[in-house]
Amino acid sequence: MTDGHHDEFAADGNPPVRTTLTDGIGRVTLSGDIDHGVAPLLTAALDELISSGARSLVVDFAQLSFFDSACISALVRAHSSVTENGGTVRLVNVNRFAIRVLEISGLVPLFDIEPSGKS
Repeated sequence: MTDGHHDEFAADGNPPVRTTLTDGIGRVTLSGDIDHGVAPLLTAALDELISSGARSLVVDFAQLSFFDSACISALVRAHSSVTENGGTVRLVNVNRFAIRVLEISGLVPLFDIEPSGKS
């Protein structure tokens, strides 16, 4: 699986969810807004990566401008699936505002979080 294609596109022209799977690590790049209307694409992409053999996931927030509870729900479900088999979910390029949302939601302990500028 390389560069999953979806019909909706972010303002930058990229699909909101792009995926790759290499050596058992699924990488998900998020672009634009991931809200209740787009979250089903994220859920489907995460499910596909996991069913295709991803043991761990890396979710890149670098191009993400907004996310809501539907995005958080998709990430939590993926975390449950992956960690059930000993894997991890790492969130990379997470800006301070997104980290704050995850803190308020009580989800920081679930994920390995790498702030913006660290990956």
